[in-house]
Amino acid sequence: MGFLENIALAFSGLRSNKMRAFLTMLGIIIGIGSVIAISTLGSIMENSVLDIFNSQGGANLVAFQLNMRDDAQRDYIMIEDFITAEMISDVEQRFADDIDAVALNSDNTSGKMNIRRKEYDITLYGVNPGYIKQSMTKVIAGRYISAKDCDQFRSTCVISDKQARKLFGSERGAIGKTISVTTNYGSMIDLTIVGVYQYQLSGIMSAMVNMMGEDWNGEIYMPYTTFNRFQGVNDDTFYYFYINTKTGVDADSFCTEVTNYLNNSYYRDNDSIEIMYMTAQSQMDMIGQVMGMLQLAISVIAGISLLVGGIGVMNIMLVSVTERTREIGVRKAMGAPNSAIRMQFIIESIIICLIGGVIGILFGILLGNIAGLIVGTMASPTIGSIVLAVGFSMAIGVFFGYYPANRAAKLDPIEALRYE
Repeated sequence: MGFLENIALAFSGLRSNKMRAFLTMLGIIIGIGSVIAISTLGSIMENSVLDIFNSQGGANLVAFQLNMRDDAQRDYIMIEDFITAEMISDVEQRFADDIDAVALNSDNTSGKMNIRRKEYDITLYGVNPGYIKQSMTKVIAGRYISAKDCDQFRSTCVISDKQARKLFGSERGAIGKTISVTTNYGSMIDLTIVGVYQYQLSGIMSAMVNMMGEDWNGEIYMPYTTFNRFQGVNDDTFYYFYINTKTGVDADSFCTEVTNYLNNSYYRDNDSIEIMYMTAQSQMDMIGQVMGMLQLAISVIAGISLLVGGIGVMNIMLVSVTERTREIGVRKAMGAPNSAIRMQFIIESIIICLIGGVIGILFGILLGNIAGLIVGTMASPTIGSIVLAVGFSMAIGVFFGYYPANRAAKLDPIEALRYE
């Protein structure tokens, strides 16, 4: 019997026992589908993060303080150790040719916004003009927080288009209106709306918000200087700040130069604090490590599923050998060698696993596309993962199909012909 005849015989056996064959393949389908789905999801998350970084332009840098005190004081930073507005202004002037924008976010606090005797939950942020670059905010009515707003401690604010439409009917209808904000600590301030920004989230965050059914964006931005005084802080200090560099600036060398300048100029005699940095690429690397660990965990689970599926294949092939004992006896009596009998059942085992693998790949791609539609970023599984899945399916077929096939090949033809 030739190779093609063995394949035809295998498909004939599968058609005669469709349900049994499907249940046998189920472990293979789940295992392969899990690997393909997590590979696709990893590509989706990577594309989503890349879209965020690319939209910011240049190399994104966050400079922050590393507390080098002993464990008892590690969580405590003295006021004189914080990064000051003067330091950041110095950096802006010194590296003006490389910097596109410096983003400051002094802090944020939760509270209530009072409009027409109704209260709405809000989160209040103290920011500078450069924060619009970091937050990828697009102003669609009015303007954003300006340098004069910060310098003159103005009580201005920028709200989202969702807030504007819900509270004032339209984006432009909100400009010039006054809102009263009360923090959870009891402080109250009246803010004049000078701008409305377009509320948008990355694909993953948007999916999370949609799943929670949340349609109200309570983020309000105001000058960081006004925010600090409102919170009772008289000094404009920061734990970290963001820098967006101009396109073409080498991120690593620029970050090293900035942090070295700050450490040598302002923290040279401070043995407890050191300025560190994190770039967009390092953040991508961290995300990649997390996804790698997640993929490893899923792969282990998928491996267990494949092992169970392989055992199922072996079991069903043993049943098939038992059911076809007389057929085996007839073939051996007609001169079929052991190798032909062995190859017949190995091919049938491979086909079962291969079909299960293909269905698993399609299932995994389907799950990945569903996830892509949810987060708004499409991606495909890598060719390598598909090739690996197919190869692994065939390997399972050979490994778990060999024992039943070898058992069939070693049957005594006379005893096999006598089998009822």
